[in-house]
Amino acid sequence: MIAGLITGFIARIVMRIVALTAHLPLQFTSATLNVVFIGLFIGIIAGIVYSASVFALSSSPKVRKYLPSPIWRGLIFGVLILLIIGLPNLLGPSSPGDDINLGNPLLNRSMFAALPLIYGLTLGGAEAILDRYIPRKPAALDGEIKSSTE
Repeated sequence: MIAGLITGFIARIVMRIVALTAHLPLQFTSATLNVVFIGLFIGIIAGIVYSASVFALSSSPKVRKYLPSPIWRGLIFGVLILLIIGLPNLLGPSSPGDDINLGNPLLNRSMFAALPLIYGLTLGGAEAILDRYIPRKPAALDGEIKSSTE
């Protein structure tokens, strides 16, 4: 959730840079909050996919030993999002032609292409922080479970 929120804020900053390079007037509208909340919603969905993938892969002992650290997993996930969703939308015939060509088109495409990578790194960083503070398996005391009636 936090990765989607951060990426939504960065997407809004990217849009502000696009407006600056296109010499458009700067204004704060409800669209600003819409971009942040859309990033949050899409981030939640992608986070669920990421969590399910990591859980499925780490449940196999043979695969678990080859899994990279959380930061690298997040970066790989960001690259996959960029390749599957980002590049076809930025370079394909269905790309938002008028909006992306404002100001400097190469700069705009580069900044928007960096968003999935930023999301993946933020997601991996959040996983690394949570791994440090929340253990995956609770540790049992003395190897046995004692009831409260004893």
